[in-house]
Amino acid sequence: MEFWIGTPRTETFALGQSRIGGAPDLPKGTVWPRHRWLRSETSQWPAYAREDLTNAIERGEVLEELHHVALALPFVAQLDLAELGQLDPRFARAGHLWLFADQQTTVGEIGDYPYQASACLYAEGGELERVTPPPTPETLPGLALTFATATGDQAEPRHALWPARYEGVIGAVPPAGYQGLLRVDSDYTLDPVINWGDAAWITFAIPPQAFADGRFDEVRAFRFCG
Repeated sequence: MEFWIGTPRTETFALGQSRIGGAPDLPKGTVWPRHRWLRSETSQWPAYAREDLTNAIERGEVLEELHHVALALPFVAQLDLAELGQLDPRFARAGHLWLFADQQTTVGEIGDYPYQASACLYAEGGELERVTPPPTPETLPGLALTFATATGDQAEPRHALWPARYEGVIGAVPPAGYQGLLRVDSDYTLDPVINWGDAAWITFAIPPQAFADGRFDEVRAFRFCG
């Protein structure tokens, strides 16, 4: 079953509370996830891409390492699984998920579906602390999550938990073999806006067996371009 998400804007969150955007509450000592490219790879990029990389380094979004450059991934959402398990037993486990993705960086394809540079962190227990995000290509506004069973008259934006795959829609995500965990729609009523560029939404998804086994490193972020 799909659950649509209402997202009231808020600046105040309880520690560990489920949310979209804002600042995450990570286990103490967690290293912020980054996507890395070999320097030998970036040296072969076209001139415009190398210029973009130089600008990102100057803004602090990309760190220079010995053999790599490392892009800080924007924080997208934090999910309290104990809270969500009361809504849907498929989420019934202890701990939190933290979802990160950069919409401008496509890193591979599954079938004909490109997916973005992303990361999913999972932790059970441990002390959480609120972490100020490092400079990233974009920042999402902090939105608290409220949930309702999906109906046919839901107004946009259509943020959703456990989102359905829209069969018959060309380019719909997630692709076959993947179950959506969270869909975050574009929303231009906010400040800052949530804007996935030419995409209508981004969906974090995972193969169902990987979810059951807790292999959250198999989460991928797919953009639907409508």
